[in-house]
Amino acid sequence: MSLILTARAARLMPNFGLDITPRPDLPAIVARWQREITAPELQAGYLAILAAADALGCWRWLLDLRRRDELVSPELTHWVNTEFFPQLPGRYLAPVRIAFLISPLRAQQQQSASSVAVISAATQPEHGYHTALFTEEAAAYQWLGS
Repeated sequence: MSLILTARAARLMPNFGLDITPRPDLPAIVARWQREITAPELQAGYLAILAAADALGCWRWLLDLRRRDELVSPELTHWVNTEFFPQLPGRYLAPVRIAFLISPLRAQQQQSASSVAVISAATQPEHGYHTALFTEEAAAYQWLGS
């Protein structure tokens, strides 16, 4: 599938408050939440990112969380850790690299056990993925390319 068709397909999917943009120059997929979302929209958004990544064979993802609040619940944490992340190992030519981009203010706030900060700190390279937390987009892109 061509990059143009993939980009069009991403725009035609329900957006779940999410814009998914292929960046072949990086190469990466950039997913930006544009509004507050519900837990089901978060799950659907992650699956849409996975579908876009599959279409491109892209294992580098920048997830921009700056325009939405943290969604924290034991159920979401369980879903991410037991249903979403286990789909990643061996899926691409290299382990998935997920850069979470958050605001500096959010980075300073107290983080719960199920927050993105805690999830990103618990990277699991032996399980086929790496995660990291960033407050600057340029640093996230540099890490994704390393």
